Amino acid sequence: MLELLIVGLLLGVVALMGFVALAVVTVLKFVFWVVFLPLRLAFKLIVLPFLVLKWVVLGLLGVALAPLAIVAVVVAGLGVLAAVIVPLFPLIFLAFVIWALVHLFSRPATA
Repeated sequence: MLELLIVGLLLGVVALMGFVALAVVTVLKFVFWVVFLPLRLAFKLIVLPFLVLKWVVLGLLGVALAPLAIVAVVVAGLGVLAAVIVPLFPLIFLAFVIWALVHLFSRPATA
């Protein structure tokens, strides 16, 4: 029974040490965050003009390439339409021949 009490005490000590380590790591993380905050802000201020330049270049590229994208979409649509209609040409021709034969052999309408 005493062994079980010692094991429980050891587990409690290990848990307490883990909580202390967690607290230390949390405090260190906060300290590093506060210490490096001015450096991070300065870096962001230095990088900001390059980000604005990137946005401007991407915007100009988007405006320049939009007509090409529209043409590409139209050409792709025509390609899909042709891919669907071309296999139907024999059936369309057969329907036209049947229509022509029916109109050729039908009597003209009298008024």
